[in-house]
Amino acid sequence: MTLTTAQKEEVMAALQAYAAAYAAKQPEKIRALASKTISGFGSGPDEVVRDIAGFNEQIRRDFSQAGTIALSFDTLSLEGIMPFAWVTAFCTFKVGAGGTALCMNGRMTALLRNTGSRWIFEQIHFSMPYSEQLPGQSFPGRT
Repeated sequence: MTLTTAQKEEVMAALQAYAAAYAAKQPEKIRALASKTISGFGSGPDEVVRDIAGFNEQIRRDFSQAGTIALSFDTLSLEGIMPFAWVTAFCTFKVGAGGTALCMNGRMTALLRNTGSRWIFEQIHFSMPYSEQLPGQSFPGRT
């Protein structure tokens, strides 16, 4: 059965809870939104998550390198068939560290699962467009 409007709203609430927990630097709340078998990628070349321990390490690293973090999502697509939902969104990380502000405009895909009482992240992927690949190019330097 495809997701109802109410179920889609619950998924959006999970995304907003993730963003709010990041902004508040509350790792326990972020972990509560994740499956023990979560996997995914961050935007850095070494940011590979294979399980909850790797996810915890990524959160710890993010928080240790930023004084402030604001995360927002601009959802392009939210679909699913119970008990799963998949999300495609643009995302923006605004980070402050050592008096320097950084804004990272990226992309996020995620797979969430409904446990019967809540939605949890099973897979998550953050990426940033390759800066040397121009609009209209499938590969850098090729048209």
